[in-house]
Amino acid sequence: MIRKSSPESIAEQIVNFPDRVEPHANLTFEVVDDLVGAHARGRLTEQARTRYAAAEVCPLIELMFEKTNGRSGPLLRSAWLDDETQIDLRMALSGRQNSWLDQAGRRGFLRTIFDPLNEDDDVQRNRFLMAARAAAEAAGLDKRTAQCLAAALRELESNIHEHSGRAASGILAFQSQPTLFEFVAADGGVGVLATLREAEEFGDLADHGLAMHAALQENVSRHGRGSGHGLGFRDLFLGLAHLNADLRFRSGDHALLISGPQPELKTARLAQKTPFQGFLAAVRCRPMMPGSSTRH
Repeated sequence: MIRKSSPESIAEQIVNFPDRVEPHANLTFEVVDDLVGAHARGRLTEQARTRYAAAEVCPLIELMFEKTNGRSGPLLRSAWLDDETQIDLRMALSGRQNSWLDQAGRRGFLRTIFDPLNEDDDVQRNRFLMAARAAAEAAGLDKRTAQCLAAALRELESNIHEHSGRAASGILAFQSQPTLFEFVAADGGVGVLATLREAEEFGDLADHGLAMHAALQENVSRHGRGSGHGLGFRDLFLGLAHLNADLRFRSGDHALLISGPQPELKTARLAQKTPFQGFLAAVRCRPMMPGSSTRH
């Protein structure tokens, strides 16, 4: 059974700290929630009291989508981010590049302007997906799992083209660190609720959180149940079946969160958030210790 939690914004705490410079801290999803909430309310000051290090790519991409067309949101250059962490990635995200990989192939992004049905666009896509698979293996994931997650990235790209209504706004990104692989797909399109409501059986659906929970189930799509569509998240959950993982999905005024070993949709939690235009799927995963069913 999914659980709903009420919003617990601490944005006012962030923007109303006494005038002092705080030590650096990591840019987490909780911090993103606060910065985006304060910015949406016009309460995010330019005088930053904390400088956040965008060490992980998933929170950075979500932050980028605040008040943006999917290219470079105002918070990507915010004074609340430090000047050094991921500066090469952040500069590439702010520019006109449609694909980017670092020299080691451990980080990268691909804009979803490349048509999955156009073979001429496969060179860029395949290069990106091969790098993502190799990066997952470098993080300690076995080859089969890495292949599943690369396939999940490709399906997430297809979903953006098929369902978002604004495919050019989308992006895929990944990052590998020792024992940690993360990837994210996001777009600035119509969102999950509007997409599902195209099907007559979902016409009365009015809740963004419940719409996301429905859309993550197999055989559920804007074409209706049993249409042969709605399989886009199968590879994702298969790939995560033997991992510790944290999943975050965003659309409208909700987040859907799944966390723990062998993550399943039945353990999902819903939380109300500042509205997100479009859809975001973010995954952080680690290998499990042999014979273990708990985090390490």
